[in-house]
Amino acid sequence: MRDVENINELQELDIDFMGIIRYSKSKRFVSNDQKEKVSKLTMNKGTVGVYVNETVENILQDFIPLQLDVVQLHGDENVAFAKGLLELDIKIFKAFQIREDFDFDSLSEWEELAKKYVGNLFFLFDTATPNYGGSGKKFNWQLLDYYKGNVPFLLSGGISKEDASAIKEIKHNMFLGVDLNSKFETEPGNKNIADLKTFIEKLRK
Repeated sequence: MRDVENINELQELDIDFMGIIRYSKSKRFVSNDQKEKVSKLTMNKGTVGVYVNETVENILQDFIPLQLDVVQLHGDENVAFAKGLLELDIKIFKAFQIREDFDFDSLSEWEELAKKYVGNLFFLFDTATPNYGGSGKKFNWQLLDYYKGNVPFLLSGGISKEDASAIKEIKHNMFLGVDLNSKFETEPGNKNIADLKTFIEKLRK
């Protein structure tokens, strides 16, 4: 999110978080000039700063101005990097790119970290892409059955308003919610408020 009017409209909806992407290669990148405008808003929803292989210093420089509640690590960040943020009492959504051969057992080190910082580390399962997300495509949601861990996760990747019924059928104990992006945009970084309202209403029924 980067348009002030659109952010204010979004804050009227029944959502938990909104994302601010600080990855310069993303078409939804929030520049420093846009960051300054966003920093002047009063946020009444949780705010997630999205980063890809960023430095701790740059993340911390955003934290207060963007009123961040959560940092989303969407790159190749390792457990040690995440631990450094967790030790500062920063909540994390750690994204993993899910392909057909993804080994959920590879998350064991992250699950151990989550046990030490209960309630501060969550997973986000996204569609695998060379560009660290933003593909607008779904992965095979049946793969979620292979996830036997105890860290709650968000589902991302190509979700549209037509998927409400299928999402309601997901019964995984660790399923926390959905991350909505490209299928709910009028243009990159600008959300379609009407479509979001329709989707939320379908989920609530």
